[in-house]
Amino acid sequence: MSSKGSAAPVTKAQFGLACFVIGFVMLLIPNLKDLDAIPVAISSYFGIMFYIGLLLILLGYYLK
Repeated sequence: MSSKGSAAPVTKAQFGLACFVIGFVMLLIPNLKDLDAIPVAISSYFGIMFYIGLLLILLGYYLK
């Protein structure tokens, strides 16, 4: 017997925390530029990831 209840909606605080964590990870990604395992084609997008990460952190902080 399984109950088919609806999933709990995501709150504003949960969404803000998720944005903050994802943004923080995106800030750390450019530090991997010196690894040899990272292809040059991907490392060209690290600058964009950094600024998107900053925006996500600001959004997460605003939504907390």
